[in-house]
Amino acid sequence: MDDFWLIKIVNFLLSSLLLLGAWCARKVVGVWLNPASIFFLFWFFYTSFPLLVAFEAPVSPWAIAYILSFSFAFSISCFLFRWPVAFSINESKPAAEYYFDRPLIVTAFYAVAGFAMLMVFLGVLQQGISITQILTNPIGVGGAYASKRYSGEIVASIYSQLGLQCCYYTAVLGGLVYGSRGKKKFSILMLSFLPALLVMFMQSAKGLFFFSVFLFLGGVLVTRIYNKNFTLIDRAGIRALFFYGVLALPLIIASFLSRGIYQLDDASLIFDRLRYYLVTYSSVHLPAFSDWFSERYFHDSLVSYSQDAFTIGFYTFMSFFQLLGDDRFVPMGVYSESYEYGAFIRGNLYTIFRGVITDFTLPGSLLFAFVLGGVCNLGYWRLLCRRNSAFAVVFFIYFIAMVYQTYIISSLTWLTIPFVFLVQWVFMFFLMKVRT
Repeated sequence: MDDFWLIKIVNFLLSSLLLLGAWCARKVVGVWLNPASIFFLFWFFYTSFPLLVAFEAPVSPWAIAYILSFSFAFSISCFLFRWPVAFSINESKPAAEYYFDRPLIVTAFYAVAGFAMLMVFLGVLQQGISITQILTNPIGVGGAYASKRYSGEIVASIYSQLGLQCCYYTAVLGGLVYGSRGKKKFSILMLSFLPALLVMFMQSAKGLFFFSVFLFLGGVLVTRIYNKNFTLIDRAGIRALFFYGVLALPLIIASFLSRGIYQLDDASLIFDRLRYYLVTYSSVHLPAFSDWFSERYFHDSLVSYSQDAFTIGFYTFMSFFQLLGDDRFVPMGVYSESYEYGAFIRGNLYTIFRGVITDFTLPGSLLFAFVLGGVCNLGYWRLLCRRNSAFAVVFFIYFIAMVYQTYIISSLTWLTIPFVFLVQWVFMFFLMKVRT
């Protein structure tokens, strides 16, 4: 057996230990729906899927072993909480319908969704794109907007900013209403994602759509906790994910086509370009992080990287540093290096772990994981024990979305996330306190 296949087997074994870690956390807490199990399951998928899809790309077992170590450090704080007490308190809460399927929250959902779509539309018009272009060539509009973005021609727009922020609020409220409602939910589901879909098509920006999906799922999981249902996914959920995944795939492909692919004459070139985008967006993060990790600790890599040391939180909490006046240069995309292997694997997605290790060193990053896990478990404890805590609700929802984004980078790289979290917390505090 040559080294390639031996390393592949070791990598899959290490990835499977993440699944075992999720099960262990479930045994400690008592249910699958807990922060540690969720973190483990995300990273089981984020390691196993690229190992299959980007099969030919080299991945160091040491990189996956580090991810496994970080995940276990994140989960250790599970032992510090008396979970049976929290679940007993949660049993006395009214069902989710009492808190979230109330007229004021439903009205706020429809109002925010409508406002978000209006602002997104006006923001696109402000970039010099006409209504005629939108109606006659909707696929081309996304490409035109993306070209302006990459060339630095985007005009600062209050409409675009409001539209983007309201997309987050719409997804959160939509998830809470959808999860707490017994029937007549399809219109809620569609409207929850319509603003983000407009952004994806008209601005060729897919990140907001995927983040919105996990905000929505976070809202649904919160309602499950209120309804005393601690399953992460059941058979009906698997069927629904498959159905909506099949519906979403053509929309994602159409967004890629908007970048000018549809103008290619050769069908094989179109297929190759689509494959490049799909593989790069889903799987480059693991081989890229592995390559960076290998150079940093074993001096063996395909790409030469800048090696900052002990930046004391800058890459993990960049938005807060910049808010406080830190003006050090950061390239577009944060990292200037681009990993490349073969014809279909290229990108600068290095996971949250590159920034965490750079900020805190290797052992310091594991201590950071332990503290972060403690904060997340404390937030989950508060969600179980408090009847009407808007902070706990919003914290858990954004935890789900931010864990999803760890395969890309820290969500706190952008000031948008802490800002919308704060606004959403205040908004939910008002909506949950006022009875109508």
